[in-house]
Amino acid sequence: MTEQRRLRDVFFSCAKKGAYVMLSNSDTQQTRELYKNANIHQVFTNRAINSDPKKRGKIAELLITNF
Repeated sequence: MTEQRRLRDVFFSCAKKGAYVMLSNSDTQQTRELYKNANIHQVFTNRAINSDPKKRGKIAELLITNF
């Protein structure tokens, strides 16, 4: 969680300086809460690698932007 908060802080720091910022992250409630003041877009992507074969295939991911 500490690294996720650090990433969030860098995201908003860059945005505050006028940069256009975009990142992708796992679609979790924690991620949605961290970036609730940003634009959150859910996308689906294919994943061929996972320790659990049932979790391979299309998964939800978040694209987070400040624009």
